Amino acid sequence: MPEADASVRVALCIGEAALRRRLATACANLGIALADAGTPEGPAAIVLADGPPAITGPIIAFAAGVPAWRGDVRAVVPPDIDAATLGAVIAVVAAGLAVMPRTALPLADAPNPGRWAEAPAGEDGEEPALTPREREVLALLAAGASNKEIARALAVSVHTAKFHVASLTEKLGASGRAEAVAIGIRAGLIMV
Repeated sequence: MPEADASVRVALCIGEAALRRRLATACANLGIALADAGTPEGPAAIVLADGPPAITGPIIAFAAGVPAWRGDVRAVVPPDIDAATLGAVIAVVAAGLAVMPRTALPLADAPNPGRWAEAPAGEDGEEPALTPREREVLALLAAGASNKEIARALAVSVHTAKFHVASLTEKLGASGRAEAVAIGIRAGLIMV
């Protein structure tokens, strides 16, 4: 699971006092610096908010459903999120990605919501399904594993691990490892 970057500064725009205290404690325990939303010398890289914030930046919203706020909402999480998951979400948002609950995806009402809408279609027009091995490789990529670490985890050669990574990125239509992980997260194939 990705860890939050300790150099990331987070502003808390949380109106509910209990939630604000809990998030401040979680950030402190994770080594995440809190930025004062009102000071220019320490702008926040990420804004944690339970309502539309008065400051700009990538927002992690603590709300039910996808909020219709103006601004750069990058994640919608439940208010009772645990500290480890919050750290992972902050790390993903700090990396420039977005995190949404599977039910918030436009495909949530589709017959198979776990599929990624922009994955290249196969010859029969169906989107390619990932094999169990490809799912293992995707999970290892999400954990930040190198080809050598993937090879060890799967008990295969480094060459075979490279082949699996290349096959997976091609099947997902990704330009690289990071994009494959982003597609996997958005498709609900891996959870952060």
